[in-house]
Amino acid sequence: MIIWRTFPLYSGEEVFVANVEIYFITNRNYLPENKRAVFGPHFNPDGVAALRFGKAVYNVEGRNASFEDIHVYPDAKVMAGETTVPPAGSGSFLDDLRGEMRQGRDTLIFIHGYNVSFTEALKAGALLAAGLPQDINLVVFSWPSDGTAVPYMSYYSDREDARASGAALARAYLKLFDFVKTLRETEVRNRTAAGADPVEAAAETELCERCIHVLAHSMGNYVLRHGVQAIKAKDPRKIVRMFDQVILAAADEDDDTFEFESKLRDLPILSRRVTVYHNHRDRALLISDRTKSNPDRLGSEGPRMLDMLPKKVVIVDCSRVAAIADPRVLHSYYIRSPAVTADINAVLDDNPDDLIGNREVVRAARAYRLAS
Repeated sequence: MIIWRTFPLYSGEEVFVANVEIYFITNRNYLPENKRAVFGPHFNPDGVAALRFGKAVYNVEGRNASFEDIHVYPDAKVMAGETTVPPAGSGSFLDDLRGEMRQGRDTLIFIHGYNVSFTEALKAGALLAAGLPQDINLVVFSWPSDGTAVPYMSYYSDREDARASGAALARAYLKLFDFVKTLRETEVRNRTAAGADPVEAAAETELCERCIHVLAHSMGNYVLRHGVQAIKAKDPRKIVRMFDQVILAAADEDDDTFEFESKLRDLPILSRRVTVYHNHRDRALLISDRTKSNPDRLGSEGPRMLDMLPKKVVIVDCSRVAAIADPRVLHSYYIRSPAVTADINAVLDDNPDDLIGNREVVRAARAYRLAS
């Protein structure tokens, strides 16, 4: 939930100030004695796919976000032995999120990238949420990125952690899938008991008429790839259209990812539209490409074979605008560039690609470039 206020600066300029509440899912290790960095740089000791859930409040002023409060949902495993079991774990988290969505707000799941601590992930989520429409909830999926900057070692460590975290992302997806399935079945059963035709009840059931979206940044796209693969390995029947918009921003992922079933070829099945934001001047991805022996990166030049993309995939070139907000690395433009933020807002608002402003057509119905 976001409550906006504006204050004039001495220059006469206005700066946005907001209290932002964001949700989070993480497979990091829990540090209950630390009241701010509540989760550390390692995996949950119960396993790489073990999840904890919570929410946090940040105060956002312009491009700065300061921590206010955090709540971690009780662990259902721990509470199971108690005489009185309070709402716990994923069930309470999903119930609360559903309550927010029933009030008319979509939900965006944000998967952060490389070299990001838990607190930095929440801060990035708060800044992202502050630039989005007020009717969108934000959920940060935080995996154990090292949060250090040791060259080479840190990158490869994070990449292995990202690969392993695919199982945790898949587990979160399957919990969501089962939650939605149970809600739908219950609603259909109640309508049928009230005298509705079972077929019509199933066709007409809309649980909250809101959408769930995904935004993956940088190495978060590698987590997403392995999450999709883990879902397929666990139960391929659950690869269905769960999401409306999927956004791949500055993706540290191979540029042939949509060509292979072992990568993200099946991602469009999970969504209604996939939008890829790329920047050929992205210095973080240039380093990944040239020094880490990776193939060409999706977030640099976009997909390597434009004509063979699934029809749901759309490409947006951010090269002209990335440096305005992130002049040193040109990698975090998804939250720092007003032009990119406006474009993402238009995508989440379900605007047709050819009617979104500030876009130049590179390939009709397929590829665009942000003009300024």
